[in-house]
Amino acid sequence: MTNTSGLTPQRSSRPRPTASRAGRVAAGLAVVALVGACQTMAPDRLGQPGTGSPPAPSDRPSSISLTGTSRSMPASDSRCATAELRVDIGQNGNHDMQGAHVPLRFTNTGTGPCTLHGAPGVSYVAAEGGEQVGEPATRDTDGPEVTLAPGETASAGLFLSSAPLKTPACEQVVVPGLRVYPPGGTESVFVAHESTACEPPRNGPFLGVGPVEPGADNTGY
Repeated sequence: MTNTSGLTPQRSSRPRPTASRAGRVAAGLAVVALVGACQTMAPDRLGQPGTGSPPAPSDRPSSISLTGTSRSMPASDSRCATAELRVDIGQNGNHDMQGAHVPLRFTNTGTGPCTLHGAPGVSYVAAEGGEQVGEPATRDTDGPEVTLAPGETASAGLFLSSAPLKTPACEQVVVPGLRVYPPGGTESVFVAHESTACEPPRNGPFLGVGPVEPGADNTGY
């Protein structure tokens, strides 16, 4: 347009925005946008207080601690069964003024090891499977636990008193053998061994027996 006023046009004294000012404005707008985005996301995070990102699954098994009463499984009974024992009286005994001292032997006839602990029960009997004659043997039960391998033998010292032969009031009776209960057993075996006992009321005891110990020739009681 042609200037008809004759005045020289002057530039405005208002400064133009510089490039740096424009950059600051753009940065400010970016901050505002970021704050707005955070405010939009915040309600979702506040809805789960105290929780974080779930841990990644592990292939390792969890360790579980159990509490309560501890129960141990009962140990298997290794006691020698009567049916798997051969019981007899050994020949390596001795005699004195009081009577005879002989080994009462127990041999494992089973297929596996077994144990004996304590003294057997012994009494005179009128016959195999017959009635008991007199009182049972007195017992010394204080002994070790003895393990018998198949075919192995242990023994208990057995004392047979000679009192029936010396007691005037004794009405003597000949007995064919003994009834023997292995230590801890409830089944008996008959052991042939002819001896002399007394008819009641002179019942004795005329027998004594010690604990089963290793070896086949124990005679001590």
